[in-house]
Amino acid sequence: MAVRRCGLIRSLLLSVLLLLSVSPAMTFNRLPYFLNYFFDNFFLIYEDTPVGASVTQLLARDPDNDPLVFGVVGEEATRYFAVESSTGVVWLRQPLDREMKSEFQVEFSVSDNQGVIKGTVNIQVGDVNDNAPTFHSQPYSVRIPENTPVATPIFIVNATDPDQGTGGSVLFSFQPPSPFFAIDGARGVVTVIRLLDYETTQGYQLTVNATDQDKTRPLSTLVNLAITITDVQDMDPVFINLPYNTNIYENSPPGSTVRMITAIDQDRGKPRGIGYTIVSGNTNSIFALDYISGALTLNGQLDRENPLYSSGFLLTVRGTELNDDRTPSSAMVTTSFNILVIDVNDNAPQFNSSEYRLRITELAQVGFALPLFIQVQDLDEGPNSMFQVFLTGNNSDHFIISPTSVQGRADIRIRVAEPLDFERVSSYRFSLLANETASEHAGFARVQIDLINENDNRPIFTKSLYNASLFENTTVGTAVLQVLLLANETASEHAGFARVQIDLINENDNRPIFTKSLYNASLFENTTVGTAVLQVLATDGDFGTFGAVSYFFSDEPDKFSIDKDSGQVTLMGRLDFELAQRYTLTVIARDGGGEETTGRLRVNVLDVNDNTPTFQKEGYLGSVRENEPTTVQVTRLRATDDDSPPNNQITYTLTSATTFQSYFDISVIEGYGVISVTRPLNYELVPGGIIYLTVMAKDAGNPPLNSTVPVTIEVFDENDNPPTFSQPSYVITVPENIIAGATVLFVNATDLDASREFGQASLIYSLEGSSQFRLNTRSGEITTTSLLDREQKSEYILIVRAVDGGVGPTQKTGIATVNITLLDINDNPPAWRDEPYQVNVVEMSPIDTDVVTVLAVDPDRAENGSVVYSINPSNRFYISNSTSGTPPLYATASTTVQVNLLDLNDNDPAFQNLPFVAEVPEGLPIGSSVYQVSKMLDVNDETPTFIPSVYNVTLLESVPRDHTVTRLSCRDGDAGLNAELSYFITGGNQDGKFSVGFRDGVIQTVVSLDRETQASYTLIIEAIDNGPAGSRRTGTATVNIIVQDVNDNRPIFLQNSYETSVLETIPESTSIVQVPNQSQPL
Repeated sequence: MAVRRCGLIRSLLLSVLLLLSVSPAMTFNRLPYFLNYFFDNFFLIYEDTPVGASVTQLLARDPDNDPLVFGVVGEEATRYFAVESSTGVVWLRQPLDREMKSEFQVEFSVSDNQGVIKGTVNIQVGDVNDNAPTFHSQPYSVRIPENTPVATPIFIVNATDPDQGTGGSVLFSFQPPSPFFAIDGARGVVTVIRLLDYETTQGYQLTVNATDQDKTRPLSTLVNLAITITDVQDMDPVFINLPYNTNIYENSPPGSTVRMITAIDQDRGKPRGIGYTIVSGNTNSIFALDYISGALTLNGQLDRENPLYSSGFLLTVRGTELNDDRTPSSAMVTTSFNILVIDVNDNAPQFNSSEYRLRITELAQVGFALPLFIQVQDLDEGPNSMFQVFLTGNNSDHFIISPTSVQGRADIRIRVAEPLDFERVSSYRFSLLANETASEHAGFARVQIDLINENDNRPIFTKSLYNASLFENTTVGTAVLQVLLLANETASEHAGFARVQIDLINENDNRPIFTKSLYNASLFENTTVGTAVLQVLATDGDFGTFGAVSYFFSDEPDKFSIDKDSGQVTLMGRLDFELAQRYTLTVIARDGGGEETTGRLRVNVLDVNDNTPTFQKEGYLGSVRENEPTTVQVTRLRATDDDSPPNNQITYTLTSATTFQSYFDISVIEGYGVISVTRPLNYELVPGGIIYLTVMAKDAGNPPLNSTVPVTIEVFDENDNPPTFSQPSYVITVPENIIAGATVLFVNATDLDASREFGQASLIYSLEGSSQFRLNTRSGEITTTSLLDREQKSEYILIVRAVDGGVGPTQKTGIATVNITLLDINDNPPAWRDEPYQVNVVEMSPIDTDVVTVLAVDPDRAENGSVVYSINPSNRFYISNSTSGTPPLYATASTTVQVNLLDLNDNDPAFQNLPFVAEVPEGLPIGSSVYQVSKMLDVNDETPTFIPSVYNVTLLESVPRDHTVTRLSCRDGDAGLNAELSYFITGGNQDGKFSVGFRDGVIQTVVSLDRETQASYTLIIEAIDNGPAGSRRTGTATVNIIVQDVNDNRPIFLQNSYETSVLETIPESTSIVQVPNQSQPL
């Protein structure tokens, strides 16, 4: 009976084994399935992947271990991708362009020759910076007036870049930078940063550079911007060909051109015409100035001998810019110049009388000066007034004159040259002649000298004896004879005596004579009206009314009056030194008989400090860059004072400043007040970047007068502060089921530079480390780009950068890291490992003998990944250890299935095929089943071995992220789980530049490499088998990576400028200066 029972058990066992091994193949075909993660997520391929490159490998498993055939389905998919049917390697057949197509839905297939499984993969085309920025709406040109204020936006350039991230973020700059214009790096707004001047520059050709912000290979585009400056009427006219001092001959006919007065409008864009007028100094309107042409002509007859014209003219003329309708504008300029009247010989000498008569005694001695007032004058000047004086006529030799040679004017004295004798010549008549070289220029006067007879001879009878005969009857009273006596006696006793009374009749034979030929007086310009200037005095040798003198001015000046009787000159009008510095007046002295004499009065006006210094502009602008190392001129200003020296000597003082007053200095250079900054300024400490100064101009008068003017100094920012993130490292957690496009974090950087060009507004953010996240380049918002899967990658280390608006070497960068940890969600069912299970059990094995260990793995964490095992349906021959736990990340929980064999006498126990079901505690309705066939268990007694153990790899520093460095080869002589290897980097990867495939042993780059930062890496790789806990074995390999250089850094000069001095005799090819540069090694 026992033998029979044993035979029955063996039959059952054989039947069971036969059923287990044959039944699955005979009843149904189990289809293959894909193992690649991207069928449930997405797959990223960068657009610069070359045609023919392997982009991935399809992995699939067939439960029946049938050979698999891979393929790709669809017309579009087959145009772009090819699949090697046996290996599943996917190749790229056509170039990708993310800007044309950024996403593909590709259907791949796997077949076991009995059935086909298809899976759709969302292939995302990763962006590569392969597009340069493109400018829109070209060409660029703009016209602006020269008075455009500083900080005014004048134009906006527009450029876009279809790339993503930093490669699509465009920054604008000028190449080279312009001292007059700035461009907003982010917005492309062009603004004026310095005052423009059409008269200096009429236009600017600027080159705008649009550069994307890709850190590896930035691309740029250039475009021209033409800025035309239009003229504005902002400048006063200016006289040219100064000075206008000139001479004119007094005999010039009216209408003669004296001088051309020319002024020009300094606004050269559309210069206006000039109108000319005479402001002052045009005595008797003797000159005419053409309003349009500026021709100064003679308007009347000149006579240098006229006292009004003899000293010349000080003319002040004004040039005024004319509006289009010929009306005067407010823009004007004045100038003063002297016109000297040149003498011509147009006057003959003139005596002060046409006839001179005199009676003198015949006893006048030789040398006696005749009491005659003879004056001769030639009104010309210089050589033209030279003449000779002599006597001519009968008996003129009895007299002599002096002087005989005269220039200008002289008093002539006639003296007796020979003894006079009334008895011989009782009267002399001769001529007095003044003669110039030119015969027609002569002066003539008659002289008559009558001798007075003196008793200088005694009487002498004509006969010594007179005889007469008379009749005796001669009547009494009859004349007897005449006795004639010649008066020729000298004896005093022989004299006759008689009284003679002669009454003289007064004649007006004397003219008034001034005590001075020229009276000089000086008055301050602020002298009070009514002040006595001086008193002129003229005397007249006549008596009575003929000797009474009255005083008059030859014309009627508006500033002075003269007392008719006393000659007292009084100031009648206010003086102004700036309008007239001297007055020359002609005074007439007239006696009672009408005789006149002229004299001159010169009144000099003395300057008084009554004019305040006046600045040429109402305000001044200047600019300076912060951090200027040496003294720099900021602006210059000028004030004028209409007073005369020393009252008009001006000094400048800086009286106030809103900040940094001690940093400024003002000095006088060529009449200008030059404001300089003596120490470097800090833009960040200047409110609004503007410093307001007040400058005072003070004259040298006593007391001094002053005025002030505002000066605005604009400080330009230098990029001297780097961006700084609010945290050097951001650590956050997010659930793995966060939706695509959700906000993860806002990073924020600050820049102490205060300007828009270099400060906070200029910051551009960029992100490196993973394509799963996107960073808004302006706001710093980090968002997800697709769905995340903690089981694929649980932690992301991102590098964020903030760059300011600097260009080239001046650009500054701030760096921070973002550590993102994904929180687990129970989103994965358990999965069986190494199914189907085949176990060989020795018959007659005792109860509780371990038959097989089955493994179901749930990649979720903690409780989400805990697995509970059970036999379903229950089987009386088998029990399972349903222990559950909380394994670590990616760890597995294993359980032991115990097979209890019931002793049926001598028959072998019968095994039943057991389905195993793994369940999660939450009760998710997800399960997997497996059939087992018993066979012998492997013991983990082999150590993983790398072949080779040392890898030497060379990489270019320009390789992209996720670039395959090498594929490791490691073998384990065990079988099953004991031969399943996991790879880890345990050394040399402190900064996380590389990763290794957990299962495939493929080493890839995580971020971009930089040879200049680190040129080599030595990685320690460990391979750990999946043997039972406590008996796992580890193999080690070393990977040496050498990073090769690419030309990604440009040279940098160590200085902004280099200066040297050389002799002019230096020979050719001589080295004059060495210009070192700092370049990253190539």
